Amino acid sequence: MSISNSTRNRLALLSGNRCAMPSCNRLLAKYRDDSHDVDLFGEAAHIAGEHGGGSRGRPSARFDSAMPIEERNSLSNLLYVCTDCHKKIDAYPHGEQDYPVDRLLLIKDEHERKVAAAMDEAMATVSFRELEKATRWVSEVPPPRPDQDFSKIPLEAKIQRNGLSVSSRNLISSYLTATPQVRSFIQSLSQDDPKFPDRLKSGFLEHYYKLRREGLSSGEDLFNSMCIFARRGFADFKIQYAAETVLVYLFETCEVFEK
Repeated sequence: MSISNSTRNRLALLSGNRCAMPSCNRLLAKYRDDSHDVDLFGEAAHIAGEHGGGSRGRPSARFDSAMPIEERNSLSNLLYVCTDCHKKIDAYPHGEQDYPVDRLLLIKDEHERKVAAAMDEAMATVSFRELEKATRWVSEVPPPRPDQDFSKIPLEAKIQRNGLSVSSRNLISSYLTATPQVRSFIQSLSQDDPKFPDRLKSGFLEHYYKLRREGLSSGEDLFNSMCIFARRGFADFKIQYAAETVLVYLFETCEVFEK
């Protein structure tokens, strides 16, 4: 059993695309202009080790034989870190001694709480400035085809059939309070650039189709992947928040996501 892509993506989002180790905090996402995609180069490190050794050799650092198999690759047992920090906490024997389970659980909790607090703070302070930075990439998106129908993208049907997690549903609900500002921002930009709204929708729609071509079909996988695409490797939490608010606005208005 391995860590699912959905779990990796959700872990990256909860970690703000940064290494959770307090002495590092390295940004672990980057937008690639050549492929119009986001590279995540963080790693999902196991807090309690993944395997007990045997034919694989030495047991994983902090292996707990009493832990059910399904919990080992769950969000609660994973820490988002860079490659260097992953090696450090898993090194034998010092990594296991210096970073026992309790310490890593505390690091995870403190880091994810810090990210959540930063995103909550951004909710009250995000402005047109952050929204402009979050959508600057739209200027490079070509106008949509005249026959392109934005109202019939079956993501919501997929979400209903496959089910979003409680955390994803709560995220959507919390971001809806900021969507009126996104609406005002789009209306303001469209006065000077009438095609901006359609290019914005087209940019998200093209990535949605790309994900579908790659085989993603569940609502949770699609939503998490679209959130990562929206964040585009931004370092500033206010811009990350602004970017996700734009995505939720399009979800709410059904211009990319169908109700």
